[in-house]
Amino acid sequence: MTDIRSAGLALGGGGARGWAHIGVLLALKEKNIRITHIAGTSIGALVGAFYATGSLDVLRKNFSHFNWKQGLSYFASIPSKEGMLSGRKIFSFLEDHLAVAALEDTSIPFCTVATDLRTGKEIALNRGSITEAVRASIAVPGIFTPVSKDNFLLVDGGLVNPVPVSTVRKMGAEQVIAVDLNMVPADPECPLLIEDEQPNVLEIIGASANIIEAGLTENRLAQDPPDLLIQPDLANISYLDFSKGEESIRLGYEAAIHALSQK
Repeated sequence: MTDIRSAGLALGGGGARGWAHIGVLLALKEKNIRITHIAGTSIGALVGAFYATGSLDVLRKNFSHFNWKQGLSYFASIPSKEGMLSGRKIFSFLEDHLAVAALEDTSIPFCTVATDLRTGKEIALNRGSITEAVRASIAVPGIFTPVSKDNFLLVDGGLVNPVPVSTVRKMGAEQVIAVDLNMVPADPECPLLIEDEQPNVLEIIGASANIIEAGLTENRLAQDPPDLLIQPDLANISYLDFSKGEESIRLGYEAAIHALSQK
């Protein structure tokens, strides 16, 4: 593989594991790799939005030291009449802290990936409200209410494209770096996706999303491989474990440095 000096970045979904993206971004900055485009799915969309608007430090300051209760207060707030969660608190946080309001105004071309429940198709959001685009991409079915936009009913993009390499290429990136957070450990000695004998509904949904996205990611990356793939070892961090932010950042940084050294 040729030396990477600039590349588009595909940030995958993975719930609370997503803080590893921050570590990856810190490593890329340290190695002077210029990011030309960013596409994000789910938590990758959230982290990507803060990076593309020059606000990554704000995100790290506010979230990396969360305990699990604080995390759920943002990502699992007030139940709606449909029995799902409105995401009102995280939506307000996005509106208050992102440096720009529109996707067209980001300092780096940025796109989020969502899924239209009416058609099952992937929807790339690259115009309009950045907070709405992120909110749509993180709308995990069964946890968050869908987002209605332009006759679409949008939910988590991880259902169709959990690590959006193809989206970054369509944006015009010549080379693509992808970050996959959802490897399911094959080693029986590795931590389980669910350790509780009687898991709650959020834990069940989180583990299910991890399994589905891991399989789909493997297939999608085989069809459209990136120029560099970064896969942090996050087996000990569950989908909803918001108490390990700094550990996730460290693991993301170490994985990126290792992958770059192997190129």
